[in-house]
Amino acid sequence: MERENRTLLVTPVQIWLISCLLLFMVVHKSAAQSLTWEEFVERMTTEEEREQTSWQHLYEELAERHAHPFNLNELTREQLETLPFLTSEQIEELLAYVYVHKPVLTLSELQLVERLDYDTRAMLSLFVYAGEVGKQTAPLRWKNLGKYGEHEFIARVDIPFYYRKGYYRYPPDVLEQYPNRRYLGTRFYHSIRYQYDYGTRLSAGFVAENDAGEPFFGRGNKGYDFYSYYFLLHDVGRMRTLALGNYRLNFGQGLVMNNQFVLGKQSVLTGIYSRNKGIKKHSSTSEDDYLRGMAAAWQFGRVGLTGFYSFRERDATLKEEFITSLKTDGYHRTPLDMSKKHNVHNHLAGLHLSYETPTFNIGLTGVYTVFNRAFKPQRSYQQYDPRGREFGALGVDYRWDGHRFSFVGETALGGNGALATLNALVYRFSPSWSVLVLHRYYAKDFEGIHARAFEEGGRVRNENGLYVGMEAALGDKLKATAYVDCFRFPAPKYRVSVPGSKGVEVFTQFTGRMGERVDWLLRYRFKNKGKDFTMEDDGRKGTAPDDRHTFKTQLRWQAMPEWMLKTTLDYVHKSFISEGNEQGFQLSHSVAWRPSAKPVQCEAGGSYFHTDSYDTRVYSYERGLLYTFSFPSSYGHGVHAYLWGSWSVNKLFTVIVKYVYTGYFDRDRIGSGTQEIEGRHKQDLQLQLRVRF
Repeated sequence: MERENRTLLVTPVQIWLISCLLLFMVVHKSAAQSLTWEEFVERMTTEEEREQTSWQHLYEELAERHAHPFNLNELTREQLETLPFLTSEQIEELLAYVYVHKPVLTLSELQLVERLDYDTRAMLSLFVYAGEVGKQTAPLRWKNLGKYGEHEFIARVDIPFYYRKGYYRYPPDVLEQYPNRRYLGTRFYHSIRYQYDYGTRLSAGFVAENDAGEPFFGRGNKGYDFYSYYFLLHDVGRMRTLALGNYRLNFGQGLVMNNQFVLGKQSVLTGIYSRNKGIKKHSSTSEDDYLRGMAAAWQFGRVGLTGFYSFRERDATLKEEFITSLKTDGYHRTPLDMSKKHNVHNHLAGLHLSYETPTFNIGLTGVYTVFNRAFKPQRSYQQYDPRGREFGALGVDYRWDGHRFSFVGETALGGNGALATLNALVYRFSPSWSVLVLHRYYAKDFEGIHARAFEEGGRVRNENGLYVGMEAALGDKLKATAYVDCFRFPAPKYRVSVPGSKGVEVFTQFTGRMGERVDWLLRYRFKNKGKDFTMEDDGRKGTAPDDRHTFKTQLRWQAMPEWMLKTTLDYVHKSFISEGNEQGFQLSHSVAWRPSAKPVQCEAGGSYFHTDSYDTRVYSYERGLLYTFSFPSSYGHGVHAYLWGSWSVNKLFTVIVKYVYTGYFDRDRIGSGTQEIEGRHKQDLQLQLRVRF
């Protein structure tokens, strides 16, 4: 028999009525509202995209840009291209305005730049300031490095007030059930980070991290489990960038080489214009998405040349000395994890050659990579996955900007001759209304070992798709975003055993303002994808559509200049043949106190959630520590709350504290296996100390 449909405490009609009540609250006018760049990330991403590690790279880059803003009067094109919410046309007009009207005295002058709508101006003001003209960094000399450089040291520790089942605290007879899965370290997470910056010319530092459960000075670890170190130098003669240590690369649309940020379906509407490519430092705690070695980029007039080499030890699952899969989560907590740590060697080398003008550019990227063991996937759906030890790829990327049209794309060939191509055409009806049409074709056997690009299936392989998106500013107080994406997977894939499965995704979002101190958001998304099923009553198997509807409504109200209140309602409805109808919702609220002239900031938030299963989980943004990505998911029936506080003791020290509580009404244990926690609730305390001088 099919499982009976479950019901929740509220119905979709009640949720809609609550949303309407929230959106049409009566408020009074006051000062302009206070925005945060973190909320921008929340609005430009979907739930699935936040689970991808590449969004953590974007988050950390924006955090650094916010901590070290650009001088509006000395902006360069390269600096503006690091901000993903700006289009090429907006960058051109902003640079032209600054050039003509320099010096810009206040950020209020951004209103005079025609192509910058209200939201874009508000976001830009978080990453730039109106500073003095001609106040350049001192020349890059040894005696100036210590005198004018900036140092930042950050230490973090997370203290959970609970134990998971895999720790030694539990009796031996319990641990015997999981002989290879018991944790080898303590339950505390801790990390340190140091960075030195000399303006925008030089950056160097290191990161050391131990995840909870990983051994510290044990099992071969020399202190921390993970270390990352980097050195990045810019603009020395014809050399634009030199990277030593850990770094990341991105060329073209990512079909050949990309371990930086990947465009999502909403952000592609503006991000497809981005020319923020090339070499970046790897200063995050991510243990997979980076290269280690050396990279250098030179500029000879309009011609650019980049060369790079990397050697890394990588984690992998082995079977009979063959690689069945690479392990990318970075966890080394158990004997099983430690047996997979650094058991594969990977060499990579490549070149990128480009020719660029203000309206046109073309680039050529070649990559060759070698592993010391051969890939031999075992699963039936992996029959077209890369096999062997040596892989190569060659790609051509291109861009042309016209008055109303823009055309961007990349076409690549794998070492086995398989093709991947992505092409996008943008038409601008007006400065406030544009349409994007994007087509991608990724052969089922394309060997994109280091590829990361716009996709639906999780990899740059086995996918065809057509995407049409629109973005329009309807006046200065209303903005609409919408897209439709149709996709097909020619070969079987994970959880889809038949070839030729199809799907569609539809998205609409409206953001607007009421008066000067209230803004709101309405979002709807529908996704239909094929998925394998097995009926419980008769064992019948097959593939059927899996439908998922998500709704989001949000209201932000600046009650006073220092106080910001935000209420968010999320609702999910899912339908699948073997699971019936499932739904879930979350109602959350936060209050932030952000005085501009005081060294203390505080924020508190809480949510009530009720979902039928993990598949109807809901996500919410909450304020995190510096350089951390905090979009927790919730499922089941319970409440979640957090308290966040920051105290700038003086110009040197800043202390940040966060307390997190999650409690459940529908269970006596949280998680399963070694992750299991006894009890209905869990509490965490996160502490961070920043020293800047």
